Amino acid sequence: MGLFKQLVQRISPERRGDEFSASLVPFSGERAEIEVYVVSGLQGFVRIPEGFCKECNLFYRAAREAAEESDADIDIAVRSYWTCFPRPLLKGGYHPPVMLVNGELLSQGYDVPTKEEILGELT
Repeated sequence: MGLFKQLVQRISPERRGDEFSASLVPFSGERAEIEVYVVSGLQGFVRIPEGFCKECNLFYRAAREAAEESDADIDIAVRSYWTCFPRPLLKGGYHPPVMLVNGELLSQGYDVPTKEEILGELT
């Protein structure tokens, strides 16, 4: 590990589970993106109850756990399936919730991915 990266890790404050942080390294080659398309939660001005889609929360939680365990910089984007459906649909995600990892379909519907599956797709 590089000296600069060790220094940054040493002086960085400890992260809480629900808190985001900005990367101090502007040109990290280890950047990845996890996109989760959900149908529950706040959808514009309407709040859809979690009971409508319990898997939506499980998908997000699995993505967050995988991002915390990974060494790479990972962006987690949670998007509304109702308004952004063309992108997941073109990738084969026709049953929400849908998870795309680096633009590729990983999981959809009732098939909640484990953090190991997500980490395997990230590498």
